[in-house]
Amino acid sequence: MKKNILSLAAVTAALTLASCGPKPAGGPRTVDGRVLDASMNTITLLTSAGDTLNISTMNADPTEVPGVLADDSVKLTYADTVVNGNRMMLARALTVTVHSPYYYISGAWVEPNPIDSTSVQGIQLNPNGTASSIGMATLVFKGWNLTDTDTLVLTGESVGNGQTIPVADTLTVDKLNADSLVLSDGTGRVVWRLARRK
Repeated sequence: MKKNILSLAAVTAALTLASCGPKPAGGPRTVDGRVLDASMNTITLLTSAGDTLNISTMNADPTEVPGVLADDSVKLTYADTVVNGNRMMLARALTVTVHSPYYYISGAWVEPNPIDSTSVQGIQLNPNGTASSIGMATLVFKGWNLTDTDTLVLTGESVGNGQTIPVADTLTVDKLNADSLVLSDGTGRVVWRLARRK
């Protein structure tokens, strides 16, 4: 009887120690899908099977799990793990198979200058979220953000007439592809009809 009690105590201690750290709940799995949302530490994925998964990117190697945009199509490998009694899906590898159209928004976008037909005006949208104006001395763009899949916010300053006034233009993305960017205001009036500068 004494031997059985000691064996039971040893098994209980081993199980307690084993449950403290992460343990696999299943081998690595790979799924295809479309990114619904991506934050700093989580990717919400709609799989090709129709399931919605929230995959943690916490502590993921950025060379194996790069940043993604909403609407990117991806192939994602994750580990189904239990940490402190909670089931978690941890990203291990990610490949973008088809970029979201918004991947293409970075770059220089121009249109003919309505005042001087020999020049162009437009915006430079940098991948890091900074922006600059092209051919516009009094409207100085400094930043940009896509607030959802079809809204572009341009921030900067208007520096005409000796005054500096903050600017935040909220525009609707009516068209975006590798060569064209069409932006309208809240009433549907086209504000910019831009072409990518080569």
